[in-house]
Amino acid sequence: MQRIDVVRALAPLVTTDDLFVCGLGALWDDWWNYRPGGAGADNTFAPVILGSISSTALGLAIALPHRRIVALDTDGSLLMNAGILCTLGSERPGNVTVIVFDNGIYECIGGPPTLTSKNTDLARMAEGAGCINCCTVRDVTAFGEKVRPLLTDDQFGLIVAKIKPGIHPWPTEKRRPTDGVEDKYRFMRHVEKLENIVIHPGAPQN
Repeated sequence: MQRIDVVRALAPLVTTDDLFVCGLGALWDDWWNYRPGGAGADNTFAPVILGSISSTALGLAIALPHRRIVALDTDGSLLMNAGILCTLGSERPGNVTVIVFDNGIYECIGGPPTLTSKNTDLARMAEGAGCINCCTVRDVTAFGEKVRPLLTDDQFGLIVAKIKPGIHPWPTEKRRPTDGVEDKYRFMRHVEKLENIVIHPGAPQN
């Protein structure tokens, strides 16, 4: 299965009330075009640092324990901060689902292999770190069957979706330009509105 197949299968199972933390690269463009709410929806934050996806999702989950948080991580990103699996295994936040898009390569920089292309098994690593409800899937049907309960059981869960390399050829107008700065503020304002809170009031104006 391809990355976009997983995104298409996930999109109908989540809502505009959910918050998403998404990896950059081709995943960002795919999710941008299928995220709940469509155009104008600011429910997704894309950190610009490898290794920050699942950790950012954990922070959101702790701050907003009543809100469902979905981390759209990648093998390359998760391997950059494998220690987050230990923290997730310790905390086991019931409102977090981690979905790892694992193609075995760092695709957006030319395709050098990640260690999952050899012997590394991210789901078993997560289990060894104390995480619960971990699994690996290799086709869209299995993904749908496994991800539904993970999204609704009020327990932590991690699913590794083994995907084939390949980037969907989105036209320029369908690609999401981002430097991570504007997105941060748009996402923050979205959370403020969703939760009826003030996170960052901004600097006072003279």
